Amino acid sequence: MWRLLKPITIICFAAAVFMAAGQAAEPGCVEWSKAGPIIAQNSLLPANVIYQMVQKRTGGKVVSQALCNAGGHFVYKLVVLGPTGEVTNVTVDARTGQF
Repeated sequence: MWRLLKPITIICFAAAVFMAAGQAAEPGCVEWSKAGPIIAQNSLLPANVIYQMVQKRTGGKVVSQALCNAGGHFVYKLVVLGPTGEVTNVTVDARTGQF
């Protein structure tokens, strides 16, 4: 069974990485390493709080993230690798934490 799951897991992880690379390139999105000052200036929820919420709710692991400004409204865009290898895109309101 592992022989079958291993390639599928690798493919899903690779897909998540490629999707993540595109997120920061989206208009209005910034790389995670540059998000700190924006989070502080706009009183947004800290990244670690968002991570814990998303991982607890999805049961997966955040493999990529970006902070995006959609017309003055900040959201976190995350890619989550689920426990069985599924890849999920999650958008969270950066002020309220709502999915």
